This record gives sequence, structure tokens and C-alpha cells, in this order.
Amino acid sequence: MALLATLQDADVLPPEGTPEANRVIQIVIQFQGLFMKSSDSVVRKFFDEAMESKYADQAEELGTKFRKGGWTSEVVEAVCERYATSSDQERAQLAEPFSRVNMRPIDFDLLGELYAKARARFSQQGQDIHQIFAKHRHTMPGGKRSDRKERRDGDQGLYSDQS
Repeated sequence: MALLATLQDADVLPPEGTPEANRVIQIVIQFQGLFMKSSDSVVRKFFDEAMESKYADQAEELGTKFRKGGWTSEVVEAVCERYATSSDQERAQLAEPFSRVNMRPIDFDLLGELYAKARARFSQQGQDIHQIFAKHRHTMPGGKRSDRKERRDGDQGLYSDQS
């Protein structure tokens, strides 16, 4: 995943193969799934508010892009920033949907902390986390739009641009 590769580039992940590293992988996957697929009104409201507060005019487009293709750095940044500024009551409301995917509020705090550390590290180096994330996303399977073609039966497969 592009998010994990970006965090790895920033050198903010625990050592590979450790229980801590495995937990981060689980957090990234579970929260992506929760925000992509949940019909829970609390989760949807939180996500929509995060996108609106950070990206007003682009919120709907970024949300649609996320629901089709997974994490983008813009989405991660928006939901992490929104969660960091959430009231105790808002966090308590999210605890139940989080628990349905075996996650806890402290897990989301960890995701936010890792993202913030990575952004700060890249900024100190004169780099932009959004560009780094986009580069990783582009190199991952399915990251290039021209590589994904839909068959008549609706099945999608990856095809190389090379003949």
C-alpha cells in the first residue's frame, strides 16, 4: 500500500516483522476499509466533515476517488486532522464503529501520529508528502489508470502497456 510505503520512506514505521509493525499494517487496512465501506451514519458524517473542513470544493471528488481506490494522502491527512480536533463526545461515538473492525481510538491516534511524523520529516527535507504518496500509489498495481481495463463481464484485470 502506498500509505505504508510512504511511512516507510519517512522512517517512522516500527521494524519490519515485529508485532508493532504488524499492528500498523492492520490499522492501515482496517481503517481504510471502515472509511471506504461503512454505512454507519457516525462514520459517514465524520468522514464527510473531515473532507469538507480540509478540502471544501474538492471534498466530494476526493471522497469518491477514495471510495473507488483507497487511501490518498489527502484523505489520510483530512481524517487524521479531524480526529485530532474531535471532541471527547465525537471520539466516543466513533469508538463503537471502530470496535466493529477490531480497532480502538488509540489505534487511530497512532495512525495520525505516524502520518504527522512522516509529513514533518519530509517537510524538513524539503519534500512534500503528497507527492511522495502519489509516486508510490502510481507504482503500485492498479495505480496507473491506463493499466486497468474492464472486461465485458465487469471483471477488472491488470494489463501491461507493453505488447
